[in-house]
Amino acid sequence: MLKKGLNIAKIASLTLVSTTEKRLLVVLASRISKNKKTFIITPNPEFFVFARYNPWFQALLDKADMAIPDGVGLIWASKFLGKPIKERISGTDLMEKLCQEVAKRGWSIYLIGGKPGVAKETLEILRKRYFGLKGWAETGPSLELKNGKWTTGSKKGITEAVKEINAKKPDLLFVAFGMGKQEKFIGDSWNKLDVKLAMGIGGAFDYLSGEIPRAPEWMRKAGLEWFFRLFHQPWRWQRQLRLIEFVWLVFRVKLKILP
Repeated sequence: MLKKGLNIAKIASLTLVSTTEKRLLVVLASRISKNKKTFIITPNPEFFVFARYNPWFQALLDKADMAIPDGVGLIWASKFLGKPIKERISGTDLMEKLCQEVAKRGWSIYLIGGKPGVAKETLEILRKRYFGLKGWAETGPSLELKNGKWTTGSKKGITEAVKEINAKKPDLLFVAFGMGKQEKFIGDSWNKLDVKLAMGIGGAFDYLSGEIPRAPEWMRKAGLEWFFRLFHQPWRWQRQLRLIEFVWLVFRVKLKILP
C-alpha cells in the first residue's frame, strides 16, 4: 500500500486510502507521468467479508498499491472504529475522472470485461464525452475460479488477453470481471502487463454505458445507492445479506475479538 502523499485508514486487515477524490487524482496523474505502475482495488463491505474466508483474496488486497473506499459501509465502519476515512470514492466516478484526464494528456485506455459488447459501448460513450480519448475495448475471456485457482481454460484465455493488451500498450487498464476474478487477473499478470495503472471496476461499464441506471446523486451522497441498486436488481438481495455479516465482523473487531 502506497503511503507517500496519502493518508490511510485500517479496518482490521483492510488498508484503505483516506483522502479526497481530487487529491487522489493528482497523485495518480503524477505516478502515471513518472511511469510508476499502480494497481488499484475498489473494496466495499462484500470485499471485506469475502477476504475473511478466502486467504488468496486477502493476499491480492495486500498486493494492491491502493485500495479506495468504494462503499458507504466502509465509511461507517471507519468511524465506528475511531479511524474515520475522509470520504467515499466511487470506483465508477474515479474511472470516469481518470478517463477525462487521459483525454487531456494524450494517454490511452484499455477496457476489458463486462457483458458481451458493453466494454465497447462504454468506450464509445466515453469518447463522446471526452474529445480525443484514445483506447481499445473487448469483452475478454470467460474466466472460472475454483478455490482461488484458475481452470486450465481460463489460464489460456488470460495469456491471450495479456498479449492483446500489451500489443496496444495502453497507459491505463480497467478490468470488469467481477469481484475476485478482476483482482486476480490483474494481480497474477501484474509483472507481465505493460500498463502504468490497472484497476478492477466491477459493474462500472454497466453504469457508464447506460445498461443499468445509476442512483441519483442525492441518493449516492446519502449512502442509499445500495437501495437503488436493489430496487432495479432484486436478485442482489442475497448479496445484501453480506452487509449484515460485515456489521457483525466490524463489531467483533471493535470488541477485539478479531484482529
